[in-house]
Amino acid sequence: LERIVIKREMGIEPTVENVMSREQLAGLCELTRKIFLPDAVAQYIARIVDATQPPTPGVKFGAGPRAALALASSSRALALISGRKVASFEDVKTVADSVLNHRIILDYSSKVQGNTTSKVISKILAETPVLSKDIPKVLELSLIHI
Repeated sequence: LERIVIKREMGIEPTVENVMSREQLAGLCELTRKIFLPDAVAQYIARIVDATQPPTPGVKFGAGPRAALALASSSRALALISGRKVASFEDVKTVADSVLNHRIILDYSSKVQGNTTSKVISKILAETPVLSKDIPKVLELSLIHI
């Protein structure tokens, strides 16, 4: 910030050097879309986004469907950067705060109590199981009903 204050003048556009070409950026975006997102990870993302909605204590407005898409894309990008072909639960946990922080609005009482969106997200991540506890359809169909 200090460099910006010293070197920047009002009304003068800063010069920004390219770090890659458009084609390179488009190629990276295409590679990111090719990273596999397992169904279990997609379901985990859905459960996290759903957990941001009221009646979650302290939350006035939660994250929406675009947040789920952003979590999926960011998780894929992190997997790519990490040299993996598959996005994981850990990728979702790593990007969750950055993706969700500005998408959750806390209610007044929560703010007064010193709560932050980062704390709410951490709590949601701690309380949301990575795997659903639903019985798989294959097992459900094979259960004997008495």
